[in-house]
Amino acid sequence: MSYTVIAIEREYASGGLEIGEKLAGKLGIPCYGKEILEKAAEKLNLSPERLKNAEENIAGSLLYSLAAFSSAASGGTVDPLPLEQKLAFAEAEVIKSLAQSPCVIVGRGATALLRDNKNTLRAFIHSDNSARKARAVIEYGQYPDQVESILQRQDKRRATYFKVTTTVEWKNADIYHLFLNSGKLGIEQTINILYTAYSAN
Repeated sequence: MSYTVIAIEREYASGGLEIGEKLAGKLGIPCYGKEILEKAAEKLNLSPERLKNAEENIAGSLLYSLAAFSSAASGGTVDPLPLEQKLAFAEAEVIKSLAQSPCVIVGRGATALLRDNKNTLRAFIHSDNSARKARAVIEYGQYPDQVESILQRQDKRRATYFKVTTTVEWKNADIYHLFLNSGKLGIEQTINILYTAYSAN
């Protein structure tokens, strides 16, 4: 199999973004994360700041209708679409467009959105809680007495966002080629495994 794109989904504080960025640098290809939101903002002619709030509301708002999203995705008519749904569609279009060229894409449901793209290597980065807690405190500046609830809240938000925007469960093993424990392997070894998998084809 010849891969041109790597899509990475990750648990909070597992180092997934750092892994994606360093891997892209090693491969000499671009890495996209928050840039997807910025490109979606351009498509919708709205500010990234406004869309950031809408993106966060996708996971928590009961107004976001999975049924309506599925209907629209299959060619049905849903008018008017809430901003959250417009954003989800715009980000999906951006991701599929970016995947036409070699790149690393981190988050925003790319692993599920590109699951039928045979040129995409799809990986889920996770870690044990002790390593994640340490990273959240040291790297992200979280308070030690709050870090456990933060991990749970962030993972729940990511899982819900993934489900409502792709209709696929976040940790559905069927859509991934690799599940990698960055806490056990370390950041560099995780990068090396992905690099080898991407390059050995």
